Amino acid sequence: MAISQLSHSVCIDCSENLYTITDTSSGTVTAPISAETLTITDPNSNVSVINLYASGETISGGSFVVSESDLITPTQTSLLAATLNWTAANTTVYSFYLVYLNSGVPTSILVSFTSDANATDAEIGAGIVLLVTALTGTTGVSASYSSGASLSLSGTSFGITSLSNLTSLSESTALDQFTDGKYNIHWSLTDADAAYNSVTESYFLCNVECCVRGKMSAIDIDCDCTGDKATDAAIESMLMLQGIKAAAACGKDAKADKLLVGLQAICNNDCKSC
Repeated sequence: MAISQLSHSVCIDCSENLYTITDTSSGTVTAPISAETLTITDPNSNVSVINLYASGETISGGSFVVSESDLITPTQTSLLAATLNWTAANTTVYSFYLVYLNSGVPTSILVSFTSDANATDAEIGAGIVLLVTALTGTTGVSASYSSGASLSLSGTSFGITSLSNLTSLSESTALDQFTDGKYNIHWSLTDADAAYNSVTESYFLCNVECCVRGKMSAIDIDCDCTGDKATDAAIESMLMLQGIKAAAACGKDAKADKLLVGLQAICNNDCKSC
């Protein structure tokens, strides 16, 4: 049976700062898949497009894990040149996402090379250059390698992110944690039967939840005094957090956003370690 309804769920793991997108569709994909993208709009209206098909990945029939470093920030498409560095190791995956502008939208594509059982710098350098060169017509980014444990990337308005076993002198850095707020997650898939779309909106609140837990755990349960400022602040923050969740669940985004701004203001005063 072909897909009757493409759909997905989103589950966030605050402790690992990851979220998982899982296929919950009705029906099955009619092979082969010819296009698949994940478009994520963060609370600051930054748009990230992950080209799953081009990277040889898929959500269909399973799940896909997203980290903050997979999302694109405006500074990640500002490079004209970058240098990749590595340490040669046998049977090791060297990979990164190459970010380029596709009709003005930052889009990422995976570049992944696995060394053999007798790895050398030349093997790794030539292998990565070959992969980047195959994508130059799409990304506008070229690569060159001469010797040693580094190579050069060049282009116009590109970025690199999510490096594995690679470092870069010019890497654009991503945030360490997801920004709290509403995320629009659009999964698009085309197979031999038709083109499908699934869109969800989720509120991620890991940072303020950390703050609220900290305030609640600091309450002195042995204190029978009233009007304690710390206790009052903890209770107020908990009520605001629950208010955000209730408003978001009812589709009252403006109210949820307003409460979130207020709670963030409270947390920013004394929750520096969250």
